[in-house]
Amino acid sequence: MTDFTQAVIIGGSIAGLLTARVLADFFDTVIVVERDRVPDRPENRRGVPQSPQPHVLFTKGYRILEELFPGIGDDLTVAGAVAIDWAREFHYFNEGV
Repeated sequence: MTDFTQAVIIGGSIAGLLTARVLADFFDTVIVVERDRVPDRPENRRGVPQSPQPHVLFTKGYRILEELFPGIGDDLTVAGAVAIDWAREFHYFNEGV
């Protein structure tokens, strides 16, 4: 059996970056290949058509991120992320209602 020491991830989306983080526990080197320049601050990216839409992180996802990146909640808050109470603060508009 061959021992693999390097993993290559195609795409630097959230899914790609999380995959890279998990694989980093098993490979010596993890390379992420991304066609767009990764911005230094939040901004829309040409190759990510959904980037201007609001995004949310549910509780289970947040807990997983905290396991993978301890302290990320504090980092997100400092960067401007807003925590909301979904039961009280989330409203949506659907078919005129």
